[in-house]
Amino acid sequence: MNWRSALGAIVGALLPMPLLLVLLSLRTEAPSPASGSPQVSPVLSFEERMQRVTYHRECRRASDCEPPMGCVVDARVYTHYCTDSQCMTDAQCPDGLVCRDVDPVGEGLLVRFCVPLGFRKEGEECLPIPSTREQACESGLLCAEVKMNWCGRPCQLDDPASCPEGFFCGNVPPEPICLPTCETRGCPEGQQCIRHYGGVSQCAVVYGPDCQQSPCPEGRECRVRTSLEKPGKAWTECVEECGPGKPPCPEGFTCDRWHCLPSCNPQGPSTCPEGYVCKQGKKPDRPWVCQSDR
Repeated sequence: MNWRSALGAIVGALLPMPLLLVLLSLRTEAPSPASGSPQVSPVLSFEERMQRVTYHRECRRASDCEPPMGCVVDARVYTHYCTDSQCMTDAQCPDGLVCRDVDPVGEGLLVRFCVPLGFRKEGEECLPIPSTREQACESGLLCAEVKMNWCGRPCQLDDPASCPEGFFCGNVPPEPICLPTCETRGCPEGQQCIRHYGGVSQCAVVYGPDCQQSPCPEGRECRVRTSLEKPGKAWTECVEECGPGKPPCPEGFTCDRWHCLPSCNPQGPSTCPEGYVCKQGKKPDRPWVCQSDR
């Protein structure tokens, strides 16, 4: 081989190198999920969904679902099930709906649903997968779970100023939001500061004995209930467990669903305290007892 042929072979071998380097560079710079950021289930096609045995099957943990699906709690149907995302952005949702992350059961993938924009204000209760606008947060707010579900704006954990007065930045899934607190600023006249899980507290009109302020007698537990349909109200009571292996309920109380509740007669004069009504459970063999008017 003469020197001209050798030079031609070398040049021919080197010509593809710039293109190869460019391709490698592009591959290296391709976007990838940030370390520690939550992984999101994709939107699967109809065929991909049908190929998965666990699609829309009941689940209790992330491992019950085939990848890339997550296990979600859907209050609309009162169950947990495996599913993929409905959307990735708001543009993929029908008019009036927005794309929101839904925190999965356990450590599974986040799932995104198209949910309505609602009327719930910052610091009010909500449902992560609402069926109506009355259960959903208004524009700019997210619904996050802290045992209960609250509407709040996104915030920075290292910046207390990212939340308005009366709120703190809570480290909650699927991302930190501003959660309500009234323990330092107090409440308007006629309301009490009711404490909830995770440092959350809210001002509310209290019905029943305020057992957070006055402890319950020994053997009874303070139970606090609120209502999504009636924001700004709370029902508190000292409850005693009953049933097999437990002492009988005191006079004037009846055992209903493993708790001693005040007995009442729907045909007689009202004996239930303010904020409570005489109710019977869904089954006809359930007793009539005073229950919160939630």
